[in-house]
Amino acid sequence: MVLKGRLKLIYDMIPDCDILADIGTDHALLPACALLNQRCRKAIACDVKTGPLERAIRTVKKYNLEDRMEIRLGNGLDAIRDNEADVVIMAGMGGILITRLIQESISKAMAAKCLILQPMTNQELVRPFLWKNGFEINDERLVREGDKLYQVIRTGYTGNVRKNWEKIDEIIGEKLVENGDPLLGEWLQNHIKRQQKIVAGMKQAGAGRDDTQFLQEEKLLEDLTNLLNLMGG
Repeated sequence: MVLKGRLKLIYDMIPDCDILADIGTDHALLPACALLNQRCRKAIACDVKTGPLERAIRTVKKYNLEDRMEIRLGNGLDAIRDNEADVVIMAGMGGILITRLIQESISKAMAAKCLILQPMTNQELVRPFLWKNGFEINDERLVREGDKLYQVIRTGYTGNVRKNWEKIDEIIGEKLVENGDPLLGEWLQNHIKRQQKIVAGMKQAGAGRDDTQFLQEEKLLEDLTNLLNLMGG
């Protein structure tokens, strides 16, 4: 089995583990690949819809994984038992949904050795949610798939609640900077273009120096630009 793009990066970030749970699994390709390469001993492929699970069952049969992968119908982490999975993947869904599913089963998320998250939208909501709830982000990477860039976050519960950060930290990800991700420059440029439109729109609407929200958006644009310049972009 050969994975590409987002799935390949997510797979690369899976540590050796006992039981892997893939929430919102679709075809169950990630847990299948992890099993075939001895990255985990057992896997649980979960989805809230029957259609994806039917595709997952076909993957299980194709690779003869019936004795090592379990297919479950369920919403989020409700599909797994307490302390059952030591690595949990939540990929291909929006950041709002990811944070809600973690919040609804926070004790299961805390018990896992790590969570691997791949938000498709609202990525800026995921990091502050993790920090406020005692999770530490220990790795972040970017990947190109088609004409888009996607990010993958690996995190684990430590109990240490973070209280202070800048807006840019929510959007860019400190580990991307620390690790010198090869796609970071392009990632920054994309966010700068988006932020320029926000600031320009607020100016056209009459926002000025006495507008707190405008000043925050302007500072974010400045911070993004400074970081890109620091990288030599």
